[in-house]
Amino acid sequence: MSALNKFFARNSTNGELASSVLQSAREGNLCLKVPSNPEAPNGIIKDQDRYYLQKDWVYETHIVENVNRLRKIAPTLDERFLHDIDNDNLLSLEQKKVAKQLNENAFSILCGGPGTGKTHTAARFAKHFGAGKIILSAPTGLAALHLQSKIGLYCEAMTLHRLLRLKPGETNLFSKKRIDADLVIVDEASMMDVTLFAHLIGAIGDHTRLILMGDPNQLPPIDVGSVFADLAELYGIYLQKCMRTEDPLLQQTALAILSGDEEQFFTSVTWREKIEIDYIYEWIHPIISPHKKEPPIAKVACLNALRQGPLGLDALNRQILEKMGQRCPDGWWWTVPIMVNTNLPAMNLFNGTTGFLIGQKNKRINLLTGTAIFPEIGELKQIPPYDLAFVMSIHKSQGSEYDQVLALFPEGAETFGKESLYTAATRAKKRFEVIGNKQVITQMLSKKCQRCSGLIERLQKIN
Repeated sequence: MSALNKFFARNSTNGELASSVLQSAREGNLCLKVPSNPEAPNGIIKDQDRYYLQKDWVYETHIVENVNRLRKIAPTLDERFLHDIDNDNLLSLEQKKVAKQLNENAFSILCGGPGTGKTHTAARFAKHFGAGKIILSAPTGLAALHLQSKIGLYCEAMTLHRLLRLKPGETNLFSKKRIDADLVIVDEASMMDVTLFAHLIGAIGDHTRLILMGDPNQLPPIDVGSVFADLAELYGIYLQKCMRTEDPLLQQTALAILSGDEEQFFTSVTWREKIEIDYIYEWIHPIISPHKKEPPIAKVACLNALRQGPLGLDALNRQILEKMGQRCPDGWWWTVPIMVNTNLPAMNLFNGTTGFLIGQKNKRINLLTGTAIFPEIGELKQIPPYDLAFVMSIHKSQGSEYDQVLALFPEGAETFGKESLYTAATRAKKRFEVIGNKQVITQMLSKKCQRCSGLIERLQKIN
């Protein structure tokens, strides 16, 4: 029992309880469990020993009701589909088994770590699904476009907000408008907070199949809830075998993180204690050249668990830009990585899209004189709103892959759990390196981010 719950077990006033429920929601929990079962103050919903803010109770209830509705639907099984899956030489035996399980449910949770073939399995499922409208989606535009490129079929791909016609901060929970599709596949579903999840599940009609893909071991959403991880515990269909062969040490690292094996982690990973700007600069190797160059394909990433603070990504990005300016002679060309920080569908740019600013130094690096270039769409006349991206947040890296990853865990990162380590490690395909205080990393390995909700208990009770 937490210290907070022990306090409430002894003594609680309505004001204290309301304040604690609010604080719990700020920490990402859907509810607060209080074993002493005090009466709920105004504005707080009580369900057994769980106490909710009213909006979070509404969202959770909406999800429970609609998951239960979809799980009761038994789709008509198509013998042709089963035959095609059995004879698909591009699927492993495990992937064929999973594809058949997906076929048996109107609502499926497809889980797996990196390299297990979630997208490939979903793509083959979609190919054999037959005639019908298929929509691909994800929480971010970049992830949606990535999914579309992997699926390889002609079908729409869009952000969840666009699919649901939902503006940030808007609520359309009871509009009863259904998505016009026979099959909806959503990637990076672990990134969905409770608000987005509730809107999506309510918009799926009785004749539409929904497949949610993700890795429940990754970081939970920035906002409230960890709905995907909760539902994966109940209904997850898992791909276990990693199909990648680049570096078995990376697989060992990921498994060591999940099991909290400190000795195995430090044995399998390249690790340094002190975060130093000179080392990070050389590792990233920012591009300066006497001649203008085409922007490179991003194969290396530096990720940080923290945004703020002296060793957070904002401060490090400023220091790297300053050092780059010192090393770049006048008249030379500079290339600065950037990340779009808002959705601009008219420009085919979305929050999280990475690109470059390229310019020529005239006494200093002036980013305002740079030209924005994005690999997917080319050169732009107008520079979109962006953040520097020499160093990126681990949260923003979800859905991306790099050959090499350098992950930073400054003091303060111990407040996160092993999910932060795991998410960073699983972005790497060939090399993963860590910089951070050993005690900080040890604390992270021993801690799992567990957000409190009533989803599992409520769904089990119904079924």
